[in-house]
Amino acid sequence: MGKMNVPKAIELAFAKVIRNYAEMGAGVVLRPYQSLNYDGSWDAKKDRTFPLIDIRCAPPQNDESPSTFFVECPILCATDNDDDNSHSFVSDMYGAVQSVLDGMVSQFIAGTQSTLVLAEFLAEIQTVTGTGFIFGGLEFESPLPPADDAGSNVIGITMKVSYSRSDY
Repeated sequence: MGKMNVPKAIELAFAKVIRNYAEMGAGVVLRPYQSLNYDGSWDAKKDRTFPLIDIRCAPPQNDESPSTFFVECPILCATDNDDDNSHSFVSDMYGAVQSVLDGMVSQFIAGTQSTLVLAEFLAEIQTVTGTGFIFGGLEFESPLPPADDAGSNVIGITMKVSYSRSDY
């Protein structure tokens, strides 16, 4: 794996499964932070087009040993308050994303990593990182409670992805 950017690969993997499986409503822009042009709906002239799902993985941290790692990846749903003053669209969008993430965590806990959504998530990481990424786990971390932020409605969840690398 060498110089591979694992957080970027994880952002792309979350974006892919959310785009493919979350029933999030029309016009939602997926915004993986390190790959903004991933989603054809992203507009470079207007970086934050609402409604959006912003995906940002933090750099890796060591887990229990020097050769195991984890990243925390906040996934934030946001709408423009002028377009969603009842907060119903952001709530529905969050519910759709939460449903996909619930399924992935359930698949991991049950040991059914070959199940469609989790398998697609892991395949996307492997595509970007190569064969050196060894998946260790998926779990929920700190929630991002509903808030109003500079005219937008936001709510989200943080996912923790544990892994090791075959080159360590």
